[in-house]
Amino acid sequence: MSFAKHQTFHIRDGWLRKGMVAVKNDPGIFLSEKAPEQLGLGVNMVGALRFWMVATGLTEEEYENRRRVQHLTHFGKRVLEYDEYLEEDGTLWLIHYHLAKNPAEATTWYWFFNHFAKLVFDKEQFVSELDFWIRQTESKEISRRSLERDFDCFLRTYLPSDRALSPEDTIECPLSALELLSADNTKDQKQKTYRFLRPSVARFHPLIALYVIKRWQEEERFNAPQITFGDVLRIPANAGRVFNLDASSLSELFGRLNEEHPDLAVRLTRTEGLDTLSLPNVPSEEILDAYYERQSIEVALAI
Repeated sequence: MSFAKHQTFHIRDGWLRKGMVAVKNDPGIFLSEKAPEQLGLGVNMVGALRFWMVATGLTEEEYENRRRVQHLTHFGKRVLEYDEYLEEDGTLWLIHYHLAKNPAEATTWYWFFNHFAKLVFDKEQFVSELDFWIRQTESKEISRRSLERDFDCFLRTYLPSDRALSPEDTIECPLSALELLSADNTKDQKQKTYRFLRPSVARFHPLIALYVIKRWQEEERFNAPQITFGDVLRIPANAGRVFNLDASSLSELFGRLNEEHPDLAVRLTRTEGLDTLSLPNVPSEEILDAYYERQSIEVALAI
């Protein structure tokens, strides 16, 4: 578990591209004395970006020749190649997915999307229930200040910026475009509430859902070829939980997948009272490649 490693800085527009390009050119950039100058960021912001690059699944960090370095992941390479400016909704959903499935680096994000049951909440409920979950899960105590910092950063990840803040703080996180959270209009900040929203399935690409399901099977079930519909819907880190999709939305996505991408179709059967999905025999990385390659063709045809 980790908390407040973002140093209160949420992901700013342009940061992730800046990080991908820098890591590609110099894997040791984040621990270089020249990093602030080369990245055009303050020292604390460099530390925050170093954290976000790993938390979003765009890079991996490891020891190499007795120093800490980062390398682009398969996902990071595809984003840099096909969508370096994060213009595709699919890229944003995948970045969100990596945050929501990452209990080690992005614990608060993981907890909210996989374990927090409330659709409407305020700051006190969020922080108190997160604290309770931590104590029950790890039997450890995290300072309330760190949890409050995570709450504030979490909101800035998914809510549009408050224009009443300083100009520096109005730089929005790209994930606010996903419209997963909304805030009420009350002026009483102590009672301000927030709502967890269900995404528009029309904006959601079926290959993204398939990629997440296959990735879950590879990581958790030795790449088993079948999974129940209920597990996709409810198991932590799977598509239903991390994207807040209901049964109707998932069914619609599978229908679109089978119609638009028959080579990657999912077959639904009912066995012993359970709806079971038979998944295509294709590695998750190939599904990710297929998404970006097919999207690039569609964009080219549309020009």
